[in-house]
Amino acid sequence: MKLKILMLLFISQIGISQNIELNKLIEEGNNAFSVSNFVLAKVTYTKATNIDSSNKDLWYNLAASELNLGEKDNACEHFYKAYLLNDGEALKNIKEYCPNFRNGTIMSLVDVEEKPKFIYEGKNYLLIENNSLNSLYLKILTKEFKKSKILKEKVKGKIYVQIGINENNAFSGKVYKVGAEDKDVEIVKMEIMSILKNMVTYISAKNKGVNVDLWDKWALPINY
Repeated sequence: MKLKILMLLFISQIGISQNIELNKLIEEGNNAFSVSNFVLAKVTYTKATNIDSSNKDLWYNLAASELNLGEKDNACEHFYKAYLLNDGEALKNIKEYCPNFRNGTIMSLVDVEEKPKFIYEGKNYLLIENNSLNSLYLKILTKEFKKSKILKEKVKGKIYVQIGINENNAFSGKVYKVGAEDKDVEIVKMEIMSILKNMVTYISAKNKGVNVDLWDKWALPINY
């Protein structure tokens, strides 16, 4: 198991002193891993994730260190943290090293017996058709976005979202990027998430009659 070599961070939103400390930890963790001192690497990357929990590579390297120490359960959870931050390589490792992760409650779309759905105006529709998001779902989304005064006023470019449904019949995607002024980004993200969560009723994928989460997520760029 190899780690991801992290570049030192010279520009960050976490503050100058924390940024300096994080750079120090990244360098120390990389060096420890390179000489197979996985105990020190684990300790160092753990400290780094406490400073910057949104860095997928830090979670990945922490998981890689734990896997080399034989701590598979911890490694699997931390690969999952990296995956939730959109790390596709972390997902590959979960499937390889954690085949029964969380007792099989997370599955691939191709393996479930019932695909995820949504309810609109009293009717059920598949969320995914022919490996793509349902065209009706996209039309509903577009309509709801156009109705939003906040989006009309504050969005200046593309919106990038991720679509997913978890085992609780709830939207589990994210907003990755919005074309808006810095001061408006958070309010725009909140508006988008509110629309995505409430515009339809979601129905989880099922396997053997039990709701399951999905590894699969669907990226969606939106021209606004």
